[in-house]
Amino acid sequence: MPRRARSDADKELRRAAILDAAGEVFDRTGIDDFTMDEVAASLALAKGTLYRYVPTREGLLLAVIAEEYRSWFDAVDALLAVDPSGRGAPDVATLLVDSLLERPRMLRLLSLMSSVLERNVPRETAHEFKSFLLTRTTTTAGLLAQRLDCPQAEAVRLLVHLQAVTVGLHHHAHPSPVVAEVLAHPSLAAFAIDLRTELLHAVQALVVAARR
Repeated sequence: MPRRARSDADKELRRAAILDAAGEVFDRTGIDDFTMDEVAASLALAKGTLYRYVPTREGLLLAVIAEEYRSWFDAVDALLAVDPSGRGAPDVATLLVDSLLERPRMLRLLSLMSSVLERNVPRETAHEFKSFLLTRTTTTAGLLAQRLDCPQAEAVRLLVHLQAVTVGLHHHAHPSPVVAEVLAHPSLAAFAIDLRTELLHAVQALVVAARR
């Protein structure tokens, strides 16, 4: 069994290891079979130790998606900061869409965030998570507003709507096996969408709206 984390640095390392393990377990199992027991076992931790860090499986996965968000915001900020004017850079819609599609774990967790992950967490945890999102959204919106030459409030709106559109289209692009089989019929082809194509189309519309 790993030694007990005593210093703040040790605790941060332990927390990072827990989040890494939780992400890997989620990648294998999805939400239905995701358990705290399996995460603890993958780290050779006592389950009680895991619960000292995160009290619920939903809270654990909320912490995982927070790290996914952090990585995504960092990547988008870096891309926007390289060339704030946008000359010679990918258009904003392509930049946002491709940066999301590079993160399949984030997309899967996003589709569960409001319906599952935020349902069984303490008020303090929910407030901390939303405050983190607001801070990072506001920072990225500042860079986005500069690139698009639009008010920052419109850039914030674009990023909030981006999340909603992504969740909806991700659900639509990943039907159950039975529905996927049904949609293979040519008469129902309109419902069988390509995620990147449709998401790019939607985000391009959001960019146009932000610039008005």
